[in-house]
Amino acid sequence: MSLGTILLNLITGGAARRFEVATKNPAATQEQLLMSMIRRNADTVIGRKYGFDKIHSIADYQRQVPVHTYEDLRPYMDRTVAGEKAVLTAESPILFAQTSGTTGKPKYIPVTPTCRSRVHGDVSKTWINHTARDHPGIASGKIFAMVSPAVEGYTDAGIPFGSTSGHMYKNMHPLIRRRYTVPYPLLEIKDYQAKYYAIMRVAIEDDVVFLNTANPSSILKMCEKANEFAEDIVRDIRDGTLSETYDIEPEIREFIENRCKRRPQIAARLEAGIARRNGVLKPADYWPHLCLIGCWKGGTVGHYLEKFPYWFYPDGEPEIPTRDWGYLSSEARGSVPLSSQGSRGVLTVASNFMEFVDVEQLESNREDSSTWDFLTISELTDGQEYYIFFTTTSGLYRYDINDVIRVEGLYQATPQIVFCRKGRGMTNITGEKVSVNQIICAMQTASEAMGAMVSHFRAEADTRASRYVIRVEFIQPLPGAQRPDFLRQIDNHLKSINIEYKAKRDSLRLKAPILHVMREGWYERERQKQVATGKRAFQAKTQVLSPQKQVTMDIRPELDDIVELDHET
Repeated sequence: MSLGTILLNLITGGAARRFEVATKNPAATQEQLLMSMIRRNADTVIGRKYGFDKIHSIADYQRQVPVHTYEDLRPYMDRTVAGEKAVLTAESPILFAQTSGTTGKPKYIPVTPTCRSRVHGDVSKTWINHTARDHPGIASGKIFAMVSPAVEGYTDAGIPFGSTSGHMYKNMHPLIRRRYTVPYPLLEIKDYQAKYYAIMRVAIEDDVVFLNTANPSSILKMCEKANEFAEDIVRDIRDGTLSETYDIEPEIREFIENRCKRRPQIAARLEAGIARRNGVLKPADYWPHLCLIGCWKGGTVGHYLEKFPYWFYPDGEPEIPTRDWGYLSSEARGSVPLSSQGSRGVLTVASNFMEFVDVEQLESNREDSSTWDFLTISELTDGQEYYIFFTTTSGLYRYDINDVIRVEGLYQATPQIVFCRKGRGMTNITGEKVSVNQIICAMQTASEAMGAMVSHFRAEADTRASRYVIRVEFIQPLPGAQRPDFLRQIDNHLKSINIEYKAKRDSLRLKAPILHVMREGWYERERQKQVATGKRAFQAKTQVLSPQKQVTMDIRPELDDIVELDHET
């Protein structure tokens, strides 16, 4: 056993053992957790409102405390953000995770000391512990990770807000921090292009064995940017310099330059790889010992993994295993995957109290939660899809996160789940009820049938024109003569998997979809616009299906071609 493996076991073993105990009796674990949270927060504003001191069971809790959306909790959150004590939790937050809200106002999710230790700390350590058991090679070299900055600003009360993953990265155990190739200061570079350049300039020098970042689209962007900046990166590695082309803050530039050394052998290896691949720089050449990728594999981002072979094993090498990060969000970390097969993970029964409502029941009466049957963890059925509701140590009580999960077997006595999609997020122009998963499936089918390589896509419901607009950015241009067939493949597949879509199309109540072929770099420019409005670059959300009432035409400068079907099929 290597020294790195021994070190990982020492740091993560305790959390993994606690996880094992909790999953053997999840019902008892869940009840004990809930009662602990209720007792601890009984003397808060929300605890007094709902009579936490009179709650002695799960049934009492469900009877006395209503379901909450973020907007329901916003008045309490606003008071907490303003610095008022004991509003939602007895503990004061040490950080707010900031994420986008449905109303346009950002959401602030408190991170308490208990959140940091039990939710983020223990769950992350458990994931690392099991991952290292299955892939011991990750203990032998460097780890590459991209996260957003720990602190992106401060509330009026002086409480920081930013990224929980960034906070963990910045404050990780010193012995673990040495394993990471990207020093934290590089993550605070504000210019988007400069950040990617600096990160890859530093990371390409190291022997990275484990690539670990949540969103696979960020991984692909990393590959694309390293290739785009290849000339500068190779020159700087050879000469021990840092290009002046990029807008890097002076103190961070000085920090990087102090680390730079001349490495002509590495530069020569990179140049040989570029020459062998006709001018393209790929991770297969700069990280030849990479043995594991950690990222999301399911939901609306899973299709990005189809592009991994192009970058990571272009010569037909054995596929690099990919380990799912699990079901997580700013609000809660809901599962821990214990295998690199698929994306299912074990519910985090010791971290969050969870309730579930059958999808069909909820969607048949979306607005009246009093009609929903709330199930606990011991009442779930294998293979069934549910909406999930969280009670967390951060002060979310019976929180409607609007996510749909599916149960896929047990680990010990605890259900394993996969994230399916955001809920109540289906588009419905005229009764067809198209889902995100159906759009993803149709795009995958069309891409395979036409041999097309799609970089990014989005479908938008054009209610006024009664049709769907499919916007696509291709990795390699699809010949114009083939584009109508590509669109027809999407349309036909939607008909085959959605009987209501087929019925509405056949009756001409729903017109044929239209294809917008977008200029190269469209998606990247959209992301940069998000960054300019304050969203974090690495965690910008991918919107695959937009339920807009009317598609605007302000994207005309980004349009390369508009394709329509000549006749209904």
